[in-house]
Amino acid sequence: MTPTLLGEIINDVVAASIRGLLNPELTASWEKGLTGVAKGSISHDEYIEKLDNYVTKYTEYVKGVSNQNALKSVFDQTAQYYKK
Repeated sequence: MTPTLLGEIINDVVAASIRGLLNPELTASWEKGLTGVAKGSISHDEYIEKLDNYVTKYTEYVKGVSNQNALKSVFDQTAQYYKK
């Protein structure tokens, strides 16, 4: 499987902005929460509230990041492999 240029760019942006999203432990944590909802040890509303707080926190963080210039050079380097 070969990633597309867009896929590589998305990965680079996430790695430079919210690196934690690429961490499998985060996915495991979300799965643990979902299992807790299924078993009744955590309410659906409590799980959604925690997830919403996480997404809101990091969305606000990313909105304040100014790393466009640093990412541009990474994109330019990556794009050379996708030129026709």
